[in-house]
This record gives sequence, C-alpha cells and structure tokens, in this order.
Amino acid sequence: MRRTDQTLLEQMKISDLEILNRMNLLGLTRDDLKRLQSNQQFMEDNIDLIVEEFYESQTEIDDIALLIGDSETLQRLKASLRRYILELFSGYCDSEYANNRLRIGMVHKRIGVEPKLYLAAIVLLKKIVFKRLKQFIENKENF
Repeated sequence: MRRTDQTLLEQMKISDLEILNRMNLLGLTRDDLKRLQSNQQFMEDNIDLIVEEFYESQTEIDDIALLIGDSETLQRLKASLRRYILELFSGYCDSEYANNRLRIGMVHKRIGVEPKLYLAAIVLLKKIVFKRLKQFIENKENF
C-alpha cells in the first residue's frame, strides 16, 4: 500500500490503544477532557483575543515573521490556530484528533520550522490560554 493511501496514524501504526497509552503518559484522563470541554464556550468567546495575542508576539520574532512571509499566509495561520485551540477544548482525544495533530506537526516539519521555534510557540500558546482561563476562573469566583 502506498503512503498516500494511508493516514498519518496508519503510517505510524498508532492505534486507539496507543492513543490511550500516550494520554496516560501525559497524565491526561477522561475527567480532564470533560474539564476542557466545560470551558469550550469560554474559548469560543475569547478565541480571537488569544489568536491575536499569540501572533502579535510571534510576528515580533524575525525568524518567525520570515517563515510566515505575507499577510494572506498569516490570515490562514490564524484560522488554523483558531481551529487548533477549539479542538483542544472539544473534549475528544480520538484517532481523528490525533491524526489532525500529527498532520500539524508534519506541516511544520515540511516548511522547515525548527523544533526550538515550534516548542517555543507551544509554550507561548499555553501561557496565553492559561492566562485567559485564570482570568475567567477568577471572575467567576468573584460573582
């Protein structure tokens, strides 16, 4: 069978059991997925702020701005990041979710994003999302 006839999951021989094993390695439980999903509406309401803050910071870095290249690419990246974040808060970690994550990694690899830049971006995204969630939780507690 040709590679182009297989999903990335199939190519990498990642089964549903392997996905569960990886969730366990990360300490990610079904309850965690439910907690993520319980904040999905908040994320939908704040997605534009999060994406703008992320790319405002990213485009200040010359290497990243050079990789992005132009305003149309930046707009496509912003749309992709919106989907990426909303999927994080979907409450699912199934084969479709895992395959989408693998595809994102492969795209970054193909266009030459160095692992150090990719990891730095993930850390930045995590900080921004956590900051917004913390503000949301604190506001809820004040009512």
